[in-house]
Formats: sequence, C-alpha cells, structure tokens
Amino acid sequence: MAANYREDREKDNEFNSRLRVNLSAIDDIDNVNQADDKPDEAAGEEGHYVHPDARALFEKMPCLERIPIFGKSCQGYGPRCTFSLGLVYFLNKGVGYSLINYACFSMFTSRFGVSGVRYQRLASIAKLGFSIKAFAAMTSDSLAIFGYTKRWYCAAACIVGAALTVGYGCLPKKESSADIAAGFIFLTSFCIANVDILSEGHYSRLMRRRPASGPSLISWIWWFILSATIVGAVIQGPLSDKELPQVGLFIAAATQLLSALFFVWNWYGEGTNREEQLADALTLKRELNRALRERQLVSSFRATGSGKEEDGKADSGLDKPVSAEAAAYYNAEGELNGDFALDTLHDGGETAEDEAPALNIVSCCGGIVEINKGVCMRNWRIFVYSSLMACSVITMMCVTILGTRWQLLYSCIAVVLACGACAFWALPFLIAKVSIYFFSYAFLYLQLPGALDSFYMASKECYPEGPHFSYVFYNTIGAVIGNLAGIAAVAAFPYLFSKHSLRFTLMFTYFIQVLASAFDIIIVKRWNLYIGIPDHAMYLFGDAIVYEVSYYLAWMPTVILLSRICPRGSESMVYALVAGFGNLGASMSNTVGSLLMEFKWPITTKGACDFSNVPMLLLIGHILLPMLIVPLSFVLVPAARICDDIDVNGNIIKQKARSLHRKQRREPGEPINELPP
Repeated sequence: MAANYREDREKDNEFNSRLRVNLSAIDDIDNVNQADDKPDEAAGEEGHYVHPDARALFEKMPCLERIPIFGKSCQGYGPRCTFSLGLVYFLNKGVGYSLINYACFSMFTSRFGVSGVRYQRLASIAKLGFSIKAFAAMTSDSLAIFGYTKRWYCAAACIVGAALTVGYGCLPKKESSADIAAGFIFLTSFCIANVDILSEGHYSRLMRRRPASGPSLISWIWWFILSATIVGAVIQGPLSDKELPQVGLFIAAATQLLSALFFVWNWYGEGTNREEQLADALTLKRELNRALRERQLVSSFRATGSGKEEDGKADSGLDKPVSAEAAAYYNAEGELNGDFALDTLHDGGETAEDEAPALNIVSCCGGIVEINKGVCMRNWRIFVYSSLMACSVITMMCVTILGTRWQLLYSCIAVVLACGACAFWALPFLIAKVSIYFFSYAFLYLQLPGALDSFYMASKECYPEGPHFSYVFYNTIGAVIGNLAGIAAVAAFPYLFSKHSLRFTLMFTYFIQVLASAFDIIIVKRWNLYIGIPDHAMYLFGDAIVYEVSYYLAWMPTVILLSRICPRGSESMVYALVAGFGNLGASMSNTVGSLLMEFKWPITTKGACDFSNVPMLLLIGHILLPMLIVPLSFVLVPAARICDDIDVNGNIIKQKARSLHRKQRREPGEPINELPP
C-alpha cells in the first residue's frame, strides 16, 4: 500500500478505541448507574453536571459554551482537561508520529540508501512499538511513580521519545545507519504508544463518571488527530522532495517535548494513585453488589415459573445475568468468578456501597513507588499475557534487524503460536476469538511498502516507464483525500450496515477492500495507460478513496463487536491487548511480505530497477490471502447483528430481558412476577 498507510492504520486504531468508549458511554444502563453513583455533584440550571472551571469560563465568555463539541466537553471535564487532551493528541501522536512515518521511506531509501527488499523488512519494526502498549498499561496500573499511575510515565515517555527522534534524525548518511534507525523508530513508537494508551485509560475513567459528555470528548479528540495528520502530511511531503526528511524528525521531537509540559502541569487533572484506587474499589463493590442482586432476582424469577412463554424463548434471555455488568462477573457455567467470589466472602456478603474498602497498596523507596497489589492479583493472567507479548515483540525486533530469513521465518511461527494460545488462556473465550480475528484481519492483507513505495517513487533513471510520483503527491495529497474519504465512510456506516449481521458486513466490506487492490495491479501492469487514465488519477481513486472507504467500513464492525462484549471496568486493558495483537499482525504482514521477496519474488530498486514480480506479490498478498477472512468470520465472529447487544459469552441479550433489567433498576423494591408485555 501507500507509504502513509502505516500512519493511517494507527490513526484508525486510535479512532476505533474512541468509538468503543463512545458506545459504552451512551448505554442506557450505564447512564442510570452513573446518575445513581454521584447524585450530589454540582449541576447546571437544567440539572446536568457542569464542571466548576467550565462554569467560571462560560460566565466570562458565554460564546464558548455554544461551540458544539468544545462546550459539551468542557461541561463534563473542564477546560484544562479538554484542551490538554486535544493538544497532546495533536502534538504527540498526531503531528509527531505522522512526521516520523511520512519520513520513513525517504530516510531509509534516499538518505541511508537501503534497497526496497531491506526497507520492506525494516518497515515492520515501526508497528512493533504499538504492539506492547498493553504491557505499558499494566505496568503503570501496577506501579505508581511519585504518587501517580499515568502522569510521570507520560512525561518521561514524551521526553525520551523526543531524544530518540533527534538521535534518529542525526544518524549519518550511510547504509549501516539503517539498522540503528530501525531501533530508534521502535523505541520512539513505544514512547508514543505509552502516551496513547495511558491517555486512553485516563479519559475512559472520566467518561465512566461523566458519560453524558463522552461523545463530545471523543469527537473533540478525533478532530485534533485528523487535523494533525493532515498537518504532518503537508509538512513532510515538501521536505522529502527537497531531500531534507530529517528536518521533519526534528519538528516531531519538538512536538513530543512540548507535550510533556501538560503532564508536568497535570492539566489532565489526574488524581493521586490512592484517590483513584479508592474510587475504583467503591465502583467495583457497587457493580459486584448489583451483579449479586441481579443474579438473585433472576433465580427468584425462574422459581416463580412465570417466565415461561409458549414459544419457550423468554427464559433464553434470562439464563445468564441480564446486564453486561453482571455478566462480566460470571464464568461460562454461570458461577461467580473466583476473584470476585473471594472478595464477596471477605466482605461477608453485601456491604454498604459507600463504605470505604481497605486499599492493598505497598509503598516503596520512601513513597516514590507504590505497588497496587490488588490490581496485580486481579489481573495476573493479563499481566503474564502482556509480558509474553512484550518478549515476543522484542524477539521479533532483534531477529528482523540481525537475523537471517530462515531465523525470521521460524520466529514468526513461534510468536504467532505462543501469543495466539496465550490469548485463549488469559482472556474470555469470545474476546480471545475476536483478538485472533483482529490479528488475522491485519495479517492476511500483506503490507508491501518495499515494493509499492519503490515502484511509485522510482526515478526516471531507475524506471523510465514508472509513475514517478513526488512526495508531495504521494504523502500529502493522497493523505488528505484518504482522510476525507475515511470520514465519509464513518458517517455512512450506520446508515448502510447497522441492521446487517456482523459476518455479512465483515465479508462484504473486506471483499470491497480486495477489489480496491486491483487498482495497484492495474497501475503496476500499466493497463491504465492503455485506456487513457493517468497514473495520478488511478492512484487517487484506488488507494486514496476506494481502499480507504473499504478499510474503514471493514474495521468498524470489529470495533463495535468488541465494544459490546468488553467487561465493564476492564475496557482499556482489554482493548490494549486486542489492539496490540492487531498491531503485531500488521507488523507480521510486513515481515511475511519481506519473506516472500527474499525467498521467491525479489525486486530490484538500485541501478536498473526491476518490478516484474510486484504483480505476483500483489495477487498473493492483496487478493488471495485476504480471502481467508471469509471462513474465519464464521468461526471467530458471533452470529449477531451490528445493532444487537451481546454478552461476554457471545449470546444475544433478548430485548425482553433488557427491558426487565431496566425496569427493575428503576424500581428496586418491586417484585418481578411477570414479563413486561
């Protein structure tokens, strides 16, 4: 695909994680929960919560409250938090990461002088840094530094990432610098991923407390990311054309360093570790008590015998806890999960929901480090899984840079088998299947930047009959049009596929994505010139429009699926694991593409260029292998519609069961004797 595909893919993952929180935030049950949890908060004139800082700001400048997205976000989270979240994503993952990615091809091929085959292999390392962000999330949740679980981790990541980016840009112009540059890219992307996942965890926590303003905050962050991507493309394209790609890296370092100020000042408004752990413990106790009450209500309802209908379908929705919150605390056999059962026995059953529980926090090094033992004990399987993934990623990075092609092949097989098997051990069965699907989705569509980028950007001396694209066109114009096409796809998705099944939507959109790849084959074979279509027009219509639209449409159903089944309170952690595994699949797709070039279909990008094997690489990597997603959709995706609610076991929550649950939540003292009509 295009050189900017890697950055767009990370941007997509970012938006998808935002979409997940958006769906959770607007859930009716959660709104009732949050309203009950904090009834005494400050409220505005119409009874809704208004942040004190936002009220003061709006009194001085009333016009700001009428700004559609900004005003609503400030009401829930305050102006400092709203501004800082938007600017951190704009500067760090937006402008900074996009500049690093857009400069990658120019740095490796023009400045360091590596071949297309070598660039194909090293390009996979950029994705590996985002594959281990789950390990960073687990580490920060378990170990608080200077009293905070996110603040100083993010500040350090911004500073270290800026230093690494400067080191990357200062490498000498020789081929041996390419391997060192790949290591710099891996470490820099890991620092950016840290800020990304920890920021997600912070605003996810805020959105659970103030869900009404959640959709506006998501839109606010999304628009900052989108505008930053366009800014990065506009900056880096002309610099690469002038053979100054390292200047873009220095700008990226400055944006990362500037982001650190927001964490030093704590404009996110993060509370101390003990404050946050206390709030989480109270929330966990309330949800556990609700789950126990719901289980008792369901058992009592079945005991009356009034839940039977002639068609026998009423009970099918009540065999398990009727809410997603309750289902998260029970295993497939309907028994309370071990960790929560122990907590319940320790508490002696239901206790007062506002009673402050004891915090299991160990202070070390004079209070500099705090260990959250409760978090470690509850999530030890996920910690083992994220540690295994981190070790696998580091192994892949070392083998990719230093190993032979056979060593790289064996390492790929071992990593895929180990991480895939561990996913079923550490995660709920359905989430593990969806995780495998995320990996397969990214892995089966092979990324071939070493072949396609070299073909499109080949000079007239190297390949006289080639397209000869400039960086301004390839990176800047293509990225802007692709982003606009993606926005249109996201806006159209609810109207096109909201009532269709997940399996149909996934297969249909993926099939469109495969058809879009035919445009690359047409351009490589030069067939478009035979029918009078210029290379620039064919590329924009294919890669920048059709492919981007199909990619967004194909990715969104998987995100919605995971949004339905994630356990409440563990969304960020589970999403970090699933997204990290998907990023590993994207990196593996680059690696498999390099193995195909090294074993069977090589290309020549120096001297007299030879791209005769590119059509075969595209046929296998963009058409044949992606078709395997069709059978995998039937195996790994539940048989449900996009609009259906799904519990953690993959079962559709019946509408009557949902209505029964909501009725009981609003009228806790009324016994359940019959199903609502």
